[in-house]
Amino acid sequence: MEDELFDAIHAHAERHWWFRGRQAIVRKLLDRHFGPREAHPEATVLDLGCGAGTNLRFLERYGRVSGADPSEKALAFCRQRFDGPLAEVWLPDRLPYNEKSFDLVVMLDVLEHVEDDVGALQRVLRLLTPGGTLCLTVPALRWLWSYHDVEHHHFRRYHRGELRRKLERLGFEVVCISYINFLLLPLMGAARMLLRPKTWSSKDLQSGTGALGLEAGRLYLDAGHGVGLG
Repeated sequence: MEDELFDAIHAHAERHWWFRGRQAIVRKLLDRHFGPREAHPEATVLDLGCGAGTNLRFLERYGRVSGADPSEKALAFCRQRFDGPLAEVWLPDRLPYNEKSFDLVVMLDVLEHVEDDVGALQRVLRLLTPGGTLCLTVPALRWLWSYHDVEHHHFRRYHRGELRRKLERLGFEVVCISYINFLLLPLMGAARMLLRPKTWSSKDLQSGTGALGLEAGRLYLDAGHGVGLG
């Protein structure tokens, strides 16, 4: 991800409607399928691909949080808002954690940035405790591929069935998988077909009308393995 984007996310994401909306959806689904911290006070949580850290404090609702990201600049922003453990990582090979270390792993718009997505998911599975939960969001629908994906260094967009099959083949039990932000899909489709490619600007994030502000057709997944999920 470009440094300019990290600067903009750090400055505006906590107020930006897209990030706030995604967080509200994730909160609702984690409350339902994982449960708040009171239900498991010793739970460990990893925000894998935490970016500028806008979700680290929010995730403390579910347990003791660690953050991880491949960008040192992103981690520097995290340190300004979060005093918990942070690590520089690179999926799928470089993660400084033991197996079965986390009850909940959260990957919000991360998997599409990893060339070996199956290898990354295999590694995440090993990080989870028995009965642990993976929560992730990814961009959906290949026909929406555009300059937005190129400039954000995406390798792919996903279809629901494709993502489910990848996870189940690795041994995950898929508890919930659904498209979100789907009401924006007609607008997004029209924009992708009619607008010429342009260079992303941090002003787009400030106004909420640019690449990030219009993103639609996303997949939410809540997957786990072992017992205790249903």
